[in-house]
Amino acid sequence: MKINKRILVAPLDWGLGHATRCIPLIRTLQKLGCEVWIATSGKQEILLKEECPGAHFLYLPGYGVQYGKRGVMLRLLRQIPVIRRHIFTENAWLQQAIREHAIDGVISDNRYGLYSKVVPCVLITHQLALQMPRWANFFFGRGVQQMLYDHIEHFGECWVPDLPEKDRSLAGAMSHPAKLPNIGVRYIGWLSRFKMPINPPKKEDAILISISGPEPQRGMLEEMVLRQIPVLKGKYWLVRGIPGNDNNAIPEVPENVTVYNHVPAQKMQELMLSCSLLVSRSGYSTLMDALVLGTPIACIPTPGQTEQEYLSKRLAEKGWSVSLKQEHFNLEELVSKAKGMQGLPVAISDQMLLESVISEWVGNC
Repeated sequence: MKINKRILVAPLDWGLGHATRCIPLIRTLQKLGCEVWIATSGKQEILLKEECPGAHFLYLPGYGVQYGKRGVMLRLLRQIPVIRRHIFTENAWLQQAIREHAIDGVISDNRYGLYSKVVPCVLITHQLALQMPRWANFFFGRGVQQMLYDHIEHFGECWVPDLPEKDRSLAGAMSHPAKLPNIGVRYIGWLSRFKMPINPPKKEDAILISISGPEPQRGMLEEMVLRQIPVLKGKYWLVRGIPGNDNNAIPEVPENVTVYNHVPAQKMQELMLSCSLLVSRSGYSTLMDALVLGTPIACIPTPGQTEQEYLSKRLAEKGWSVSLKQEHFNLEELVSKAKGMQGLPVAISDQMLLESVISEWVGNC
């Protein structure tokens, strides 16, 4: 039975990962007969317009968080007042959007201001326990964690894109804290825009390098790759992670390197299935995609992003990945360390679970 409801979906603007993992949610909502509205801007809007035909779009500015080149954690902590003001502003924006567009329900991916008492609102996050450096945790940990839960508990439900069993989970302690928020928490399995095909393409002896994340760190890693790649042998595919820039000049590279500013989901899936190794950030959405496709992965966590540092360390300890800090980045060394490494264990995305959770929630909107 088709459910005729108007649902607003809004991903956070920190990198493309929050947008890509919303794609299976959006497709499921459309399959159920919902009219999907997407609140976003910038690169996320470009990507989602390409991947989600039939959706309607509303302009919602991003948080505009500045990462900088050094002292990332301290810089982020200093921006907490700005982030909190933005949360207040986007909450006012949502109340107006609900009235003007007759929204029946809201799914917010890590945007903490998109809650309302008027319609059901869900928060999607895998970060129920923040990972912070020891010094930051000592001085600010308890207060920041309480502030996080205060924001989460504004929502009616919290959906965690991970498995309910901590030992089998991807996010580990992040998604399985000692104490859960005082709202309904549901583990909905891994979210990926990809599916393992019945007949996957044949593997090639090629390295796929996917560069993503916020500036200036995205650009800094790209500069390192472009400096090192000319002297390396073998086949390389470089995806720069800048959608909407098809007319941008492609960097000059050797013949053994193919460069893409951006590739759509179908092409990215093909590259990930065909490559012998994926070199990328250890963003949560990227790791979920690699799990679904069983792609061997070597990680360069974004400096100062303690979540990515924790995830890359966790995967390395499980023997699922190798990792190298950006400050020590050496592409040849990273590829060498990954030789002979098995891919991540292929995870079957439980589409029936996702449909069941979404269907039940939409039915109550």
